[in-house]
This record gives sequence, C-alpha cells and structure tokens, in this order.
Amino acid sequence: MANVQQSERLEKLQTMLARLGKGEDLEAVRKDFVRDFEHVSVQEIMDAEQHMIADGTDISDVQKLCDLHAALFHGRTEAEVLQDEARKTHEAAAQVNPDDIETLAEAHPLRQLSAENTALAHQLDEVDALTANPDTDPKACVVAIQNLNGIWSHYGKKEELLMPLLYSYGVTGPSQVMWGVDDEMKRELSTILAVLREDPENLTIYHGRIQALSRRIREMIYKEERILFPLAYRFFSEEEWYKIYHDFPEYGMAFGVPFRKWAPAIGWKVAQQSQSLDEQVLDGKIHTETGELTLREFQRILALMPVDITFVDADNIVRFFVNNGHVFSRPKSCLGRDIFEVHPPQIIPVVRQLLEDFRAGKRDDMLVYRRIKGAPIGVHYLAVRSAQDEYLGTVEFVTDYSEALEKFSR
Repeated sequence: MANVQQSERLEKLQTMLARLGKGEDLEAVRKDFVRDFEHVSVQEIMDAEQHMIADGTDISDVQKLCDLHAALFHGRTEAEVLQDEARKTHEAAAQVNPDDIETLAEAHPLRQLSAENTALAHQLDEVDALTANPDTDPKACVVAIQNLNGIWSHYGKKEELLMPLLYSYGVTGPSQVMWGVDDEMKRELSTILAVLREDPENLTIYHGRIQALSRRIREMIYKEERILFPLAYRFFSEEEWYKIYHDFPEYGMAFGVPFRKWAPAIGWKVAQQSQSLDEQVLDGKIHTETGELTLREFQRILALMPVDITFVDADNIVRFFVNNGHVFSRPKSCLGRDIFEVHPPQIIPVVRQLLEDFRAGKRDDMLVYRRIKGAPIGVHYLAVRSAQDEYLGTVEFVTDYSEALEKFSR
C-alpha cells in the first residue's frame, strides 16, 4: 500500500499532473512522486485526470499530459503498467485452487455467491433459449429477463462487501474495473426492461442487445469465480468473513438462493454483542441544551426514526449509521472505512468535491430529490460543525417520501 492515505492520493496525483501540464521539470515532479508513493495504478492516474476535468480543466490540456505522466511509471507506458497490474492480480488469484473454495461451509459468503452465480447462469440459459425461439411468447421472455434483476442484489454484495475490503489489502484491480462494468450492465438491463414492459413486441428489435448483455453477464460470472473470489479467499481473515456473512441479508436474496445458518459466524456475533453490552454505560445519560436521555433511550429512539442516517467524520471515515428507511443498503463493514472506498468510482469526484466544500466552509448543505428504484427520495447532506465552527464531519439523511406524497394527493 502507498504510504499516504487513500483519501489523499488522488489529490496528490492531481497536483502532480497539473504541475506537469504547466511545464514544470519532469525530474522535480518525479522526485516528489517517489517520495510520496510506493505504488500507483493506471486507474488512479485516470481518476486524477477525471477529477481535473470535473474541476473545470480543459480536456485538451489534460490530454497533453499523456506523454508526460507515463514517466511516472519509470519509463513504461500506461499499457505496460496496466498489463503488469493485471498479471499480478491474476497471479495472486492463481495461488488459490478454486476447488478449495468448494470445501468451505455452504453458508460461507463465497459459497453463497457461487450458488447465486450458478442460479444466474441457469436464468441466462432460459433467457437465451426463449429469445432464440421465434415462436416464444414475448411476455414470457420479458418475465425471464426481468428475473435477471437479481444481479442488483448479487453485485451489491460483491461491490460493497468484498471490493472495499480487497482495496484495503492493496488489491485495487477488481474494485476499479468490475464495479464500472456492473453499473453498465445494470443500466442496460433497466433500459431493455423499460422498453419491453411498455411493448413486449419490441423483443425482436432488442434481440441483439439482450444477447450481448447475456454474454457480458456470463463473462462477469467467470471473472468472479476465477479472480475475485480466489483473491478474497486468499486475503480475508476469519473474522472478516463473519462480518460479511452478517451483512449479506442487507442486500436480499438473489435468484432464489436462500441464506443458510453458519454456526461459527452466529457464535462470533453473540460473543461480540455480549462484550459490547458489558462495555456500554447503558444507565448513563446524554445531556444536551434541550434535555437529557439515557443511552438506552437514545438508542431506541434512533431505531424508530423512519430515515437513513449516515455520519462521516472530519477524516472522511464512516463512523455511524442507522438504516431504518432502507433506501440504500448499509453494511456494518462500511464502519471505519474511508467514504471513497464505499462508493462507485464514477461518483467519487462528486462526493469528494462536496466534502471539500463543507470542510472549506463554502457551503453547509445540499439537498437532492430524485427517484430511486421508482420511489421519490430526498437526500440531504449537512456539514456538522462545532460551536467554534470547526468542521466535525458530514451527516446524510435519506428519506422516502412515497407515503407522504400519497397522502397529500388525496
């Protein structure tokens, strides 16, 4: 891993690329790079460039850096570095025999994900067979394609539970590549279903796109089974697998594969809860200007609030959440993690800019209304500051307004 925090790496890289773009001596920049980094990936360079573009840097100026920042890779081209990184990832995955994963308990998260992949492959077989038959009822095809929506649950588990943890082990490749491809496939599936639900007779027109999507999903199954899962098996500790197991139900079942009881993980959680209760001062009181509550009362009130609340501290670390609204999935494994490790790559620049604005005092809140999974959702971000105006972090409130709007429309 690099000797700087991940939250700082993008900013440092962006600064170095900007210096190169302004014509600063290459060796001076290289010297600073060697001082601050032990390793940098091509994807991080690309993220830095995208951030510069988002900040208003002209694309043509960013493109001029292509010949310059290759020197940061010690004379190698980006293609060579990317190839080398892919080779190292495959070598690490190859150190695990896939048959070893089959010896794990059926309730182990990797066995659960593999079972979901098997069920997904069967669903793809059905879709391929129905769409290939010209006599098939289009409505039956739509139902079969709709059943592929299980990828939202399956991909959510790997994207938010496996990938961020792999990233903390320095294995960045799957996180940087797979997540983006997953998003592309989910968008394509949503587009196809929206058209076919409107008129199933469009099946013939979309036949090629359905076939292409099926091939991409099958390719992802292969990559998960041969690269992602072996990497996770190699690096994750027993306790980390227990935590992942308990977070899985947050994402729901995929393709009808049930969650099984895993005795060691259940026993571990019971022990953890007993330890936590012993350490908490449940009879203590929290005093505020507007009253007081015992810790027990405070916890129960939070558990009843019909909203999702997440707090990220001043160091951009996820410290707390309540997820009673269940608009977004919130695995407990996100606690203690850098906020940028638990977001899709394409929205990291937006999140980073918002937090930077809050930290600098340029703004105090941002309110976004949009439909998520068909529901009217409000997402409110607020800067948390001390009485002395010191930035303490950011809190996010997520509210589903479906019930309220329904009542007001009567």
